Amino acid sequence: MTVRKGIVLIGLICWSTLWLTAQKKIELQPNKPQSMEVRLCDYYKTEGDFLLNLPLTFSIINKNILVIMVGNDTVLDYERSVWVFSEEVDLADLMKANRNVSAEKVFKKQSAMFNTVLLPCDKMTLYRAFDNGYEVITKNAKPLFFEIQNLSPNQPIRFSLQFYVAKPNASFPYLFIATCKPIEFELIIK
Repeated sequence: MTVRKGIVLIGLICWSTLWLTAQKKIELQPNKPQSMEVRLCDYYKTEGDFLLNLPLTFSIINKNILVIMVGNDTVLDYERSVWVFSEEVDLADLMKANRNVSAEKVFKKQSAMFNTVLLPCDKMTLYRAFDNGYEVITKNAKPLFFEIQNLSPNQPIRFSLQFYVAKPNASFPYLFIATCKPIEFELIIK
């Protein structure tokens, strides 16, 4: 093996190790929920990008419906709110339709459109759309329902969730401040 091939091989091993450790692994059995806390970080910042810790609880119902409870019964860190969308929404349209919503100038430049909560995944779809196209999580947990297609026990399903963070200010209860880095999950159903 040449030195060049050795360096490439070591680089691939390091990259795959980092990718796997960045993923959140969930092993679920029916009727046995699993809880975890994920760190939401700003997608566009490299330093000091931590936004808040978000509690998540995963469970399987009806054999192929994944339920994720987002949040719990306490106020989220720093009294911020987490937003998820069931359809792509234009920021300008959201602000026109909801007078309680605004966004920081930097956010407006970086995030003119909101993506759906489930980033493209060939094995899962959002099972139930949200009222008005979005859900806001501040204190009480909100359920997200996903349908899993072609469910095979012990076969991993990889998917990513997209969150947005807003905070209150003097003029608006919801001032968008960040698009979060997508959270990657590996789900194994036993």
